[in-house]
Amino acid sequence: MWKPMLPTLVNEAPSGNEWIYQVKYDGFRCGLQWTDQDVTLWSRNGHNLSRSFPEIISWCQQHTSRFQSYLPLFLDGELIISITAYRTDFEQIQKRSRTKKNVNQFSQNRPATFVAFDLLESKAQDLRKKSFSKRDQILSTILEGITGRIRKVPTFEKLDSILEVVDIHQAEGMVAKQKKAIYTEGKRSNTWLKIKNFRTIPGIVTNWNTENDYLTLQYYHNETLCILGKCKNGLEQGEKETLTTFFKRYGQKVNGTTWELAPSVCMDINCLSAEDQELREPVFHQFRFDIKPTDCNQLTIDQGLAQFPSAVNLSRLEKELFPAVTKLNYLCYLRWIAPFMLPGLKDRRLTLIRFPDGIHEHSFYQKHLPDYAPSFIQTIPNNDGEMDILCQDLQSLIWFGNHGGLEFHVPFNKINKIDPEEIVFDLDPPSLDQFFIAVRAANLIKEMMEHQGFTPLVKTSGRTGLQVHIPIHNMTYDETRTLMEATAKVLVDSEPDHFTIERLKKNRGNRLYIDYVQHAPGKTIIAPYSTRATDEATVATPLFWNEVTETLDPRKFTIHTIPTRIKEKGCPFNLVT
Repeated sequence: MWKPMLPTLVNEAPSGNEWIYQVKYDGFRCGLQWTDQDVTLWSRNGHNLSRSFPEIISWCQQHTSRFQSYLPLFLDGELIISITAYRTDFEQIQKRSRTKKNVNQFSQNRPATFVAFDLLESKAQDLRKKSFSKRDQILSTILEGITGRIRKVPTFEKLDSILEVVDIHQAEGMVAKQKKAIYTEGKRSNTWLKIKNFRTIPGIVTNWNTENDYLTLQYYHNETLCILGKCKNGLEQGEKETLTTFFKRYGQKVNGTTWELAPSVCMDINCLSAEDQELREPVFHQFRFDIKPTDCNQLTIDQGLAQFPSAVNLSRLEKELFPAVTKLNYLCYLRWIAPFMLPGLKDRRLTLIRFPDGIHEHSFYQKHLPDYAPSFIQTIPNNDGEMDILCQDLQSLIWFGNHGGLEFHVPFNKINKIDPEEIVFDLDPPSLDQFFIAVRAANLIKEMMEHQGFTPLVKTSGRTGLQVHIPIHNMTYDETRTLMEATAKVLVDSEPDHFTIERLKKNRGNRLYIDYVQHAPGKTIIAPYSTRATDEATVATPLFWNEVTETLDPRKFTIHTIPTRIKEKGCPFNLVT
């Protein structure tokens, strides 16, 4: 029976030519045994997980001919449910593993993926004694180009490169592996080192259970004490003795095993998440004698969990940018959505609409670099000699958000190209009451574009309309305009009571405006996942085509709902940085 090789937890990643690196995925460790006759998923404890994850088994069976020359295979890896290429949803994969009913429904709605990070057997040959570099090379050959229910974990040669990936995706961490390491089954090895991407948050110690040694941590939400979670690991002997002495001197024993302490002692905790009064993998980091108990609050906890770039000095976080939405709420949204939002911004001149004091106060457009911008904001000169701003990375995105940048508009071409990357039909009904007309137009355009061999995508505008995005190659602006104009006129001719290409609003009546004139050099469109300046804090949201029905309500897509939506459904545009 397979027993997995285990990495040793360390605080810092080693560097040097003898090491290579992989992202540590937050899922279930699993072995995949694949023969001519059968495919089996084994848990690290020897349990057969095949019935719980039929989508993995059926995928392997459907692709047996592709891998026939490598069978039998044994892969070591992780069962995950992806949010991004490197961020996973542990709660969902945990739920899947415990589910006995509706397994097929779960596997269809949000299928799991097996990510392989090592190869133990191929063609019936035992590879455990070969170096990790060699095993990784063979695994790359086997899974090259595979992107289905099985894929290979990427390997990074440079420490800086993987640290950047772990940071932007808020991955669980990373594993450093010695290139020459053999596979030692069932043992924890110093040739594999894991480094967790801990979030650091403050808490107030209020209870100590002498029986199990758990400390209860709390925080202030408004003026009410709330439970943050429990922690017992990480305290050195001297620190533990100091804390227990403090409890016994200043605390009160409330029953046979529990001491209680008034809010006075603060500490930082390292953890992977903090939700529903539970800390995931909590470890004591340090005492915080420099802060007051009231400093351990929802604001400071949210900041710690978000892991904002240290280069950005955040300010006035409690200010409302949208009704009942603080700047911190908004920045947390940007931090979470960054892997999906940045691909639509990168290498495109940015037009930002800023609302420094919220959506109901003064706003202005910004395209050029302000004098006070930090050096990490990248720019490109325009024809007037001004420096146009770019949003190339996480710290730039957060800096723009901290300065009230609520709407991110981008052109259709990238900075190194004169031709557009996509066609975008902007479908603008007169009001939300006529949104069904936008739905009708989008589906008609989809049918027409698919007939011509294109693959259309669709998103809400974040306001009252829909936008159909069509990725293209080797087409000029003139060629796209000809195609768009012809398409728009077909729609207008077929349903003149519903559609128009009349630019003046007063002449449109209750008809939907099909805007193709806006698709031109220098013109812009709202970027996917950008917020719009609405009371609901709506978001320009990529949709699945089966959602584009008359019951679709664009007001449901807000900064409050998008993270959960992506966790449950994924990204229809398949955007990832």
